[in-house]
Amino acid sequence: MKKLYAEEFDKLIGIFNNGPDNPEIYDKKINMKINELYKLLDKIKPYEDLDDVKILYINFPCGGIKYFYDYEDLKREGEVCNHEQFEKYYQDYYPDNEVWYKLSTTKYQNYRYVSLDNKTIIYADMNESLDYFENERLYKLLSYIIIKVKEVLKMLENNTYNDYIMKNLPFKNRFGVIKRSDYWKINEYVKKELLEEISKTEIEAFVLNAKEDTNERIVDMTANKYFYCVRLAFQSIGRELGNLSDIELYKKYADGRDEGLTNIDLDSKEAFDDWYKDKDRRGGHPWEIIRGHSYSRVNLMVGHDDKGYYLGLDGTRILMKVEIAKIYLELIKNNIPVKIYEPNIIKDALTGDDYLGIVPDYLLLVYCEGRFKKFKPKQFIHFNDDMIKYAKWEEIEKCYLKNSLPKSI
Repeated sequence: MKKLYAEEFDKLIGIFNNGPDNPEIYDKKINMKINELYKLLDKIKPYEDLDDVKILYINFPCGGIKYFYDYEDLKREGEVCNHEQFEKYYQDYYPDNEVWYKLSTTKYQNYRYVSLDNKTIIYADMNESLDYFENERLYKLLSYIIIKVKEVLKMLENNTYNDYIMKNLPFKNRFGVIKRSDYWKINEYVKKELLEEISKTEIEAFVLNAKEDTNERIVDMTANKYFYCVRLAFQSIGRELGNLSDIELYKKYADGRDEGLTNIDLDSKEAFDDWYKDKDRRGGHPWEIIRGHSYSRVNLMVGHDDKGYYLGLDGTRILMKVEIAKIYLELIKNNIPVKIYEPNIIKDALTGDDYLGIVPDYLLLVYCEGRFKKFKPKQFIHFNDDMIKYAKWEEIEKCYLKNSLPKSI
C-alpha cells in the first residue's frame, strides 16, 4: 500500500465521529481483516491480563496541507474565509510533524473491539451470519492499522519498542499530574477567578473549621427545618431567592426527585421520622439541592444516628469546591450540625495543595480516575507545553512479545 499520512488516516477515522458507522455486521473481507489483525496481536502479551487487552502506540507522519481537507469545501461550509485562515486552521490541527494514536484492542468470546484513542472503530461479533455490507473505508483503515502493528512487532522483536515510545511519545499523549499551585503559576487567571468567587478569609475559615464529624445534633427534625437549611445554602452561594418560601426554593433549584419529602406534614417531627425510616424508597435524589452530574452536583444530606439528626456535605464533588465551602461556612455560622465527608479534598483544592490530572486531548475532563495508577487526581486538564517544568508522569504502558520477558524479570 502507498505511504499514508496522518491527515489521510484522520479522514478514515472520521467516519466514526458520530459513533460507529458500521453496525455489528461486517462483510467477509472486513472479517478477514479483523482476523488478520488479531492473529498478529496474539503474539503480544495481554496488558496486565485484562480480558486479552492489548495497548500499542502508533504514529503517522504529517504530509502537509495538500493532504488536508479541501479549501473550497471548508470555505463553502464557513469554516474559513481565505487561504490565510485555511493555513492557520491546518496548523491548529497539525502543529507537529507527526501524529500519535493509542491503539487499544480486546476480545471477549466471539466479540472483537478496536479503539483508536478514545474512539471505537470495531465492535464485531465474528460469528455473525446475517446479511453483509461493504465498507471500503473501514477495510482501508484496518489495512493501515495492520501495517503499523507489523512495525511494532518488528520493534518488539528487536527489543526497541518500549524505549522508543518512552523517548518519543509526546507529552500531550501521556497521563500525568501537576500540583494545582504550580498550575496557578502558569495560569494566574485561574487562581484569580477562584479568589473572585471565594475570599482568602473564607478559604482560611473553611480549612480551619471543616471537619468530617460533628458532635451536635438537630432536635426534632422536620421537613421545614431541612428546607430552611437549604435556603441558607442557596443564600451563601448567591442564588436568587426572591420572595420564594423555603420549600419553593428547594423545588426551584433541587433535582426534583424528592421521594415525597415535599408532600409530608412539613412541621411534623413524626412525619419526617416516618418518611426518613422508609427503606423502600429507591432511585430518588431528595438531598441533591443543586442539580448536576457526578462532579457538579451538591448534596446536602440528612444523616441520623442514636444521638439524632445532622447534615452532611459530600467533599468529593471537587468541581463544586467553592459552593461546598461556602455552604459549610454558612451552616456552621447558623449553628447547624453539619459534617463534610472527605474534607481534605476540598481543602487541598482551595489551597492549591492537590494535584490536577493531565490527560490527552481526546478525553473529556471527567471520569478519568481509572486511568491513573501512580497518582490519584480528582480533577483533570489537558496538556500544554508550559506544564513540562512541573509535571510528573504516569508510567507508559509497556508491551512485550509472549515469548519474551521484561529485562527486570
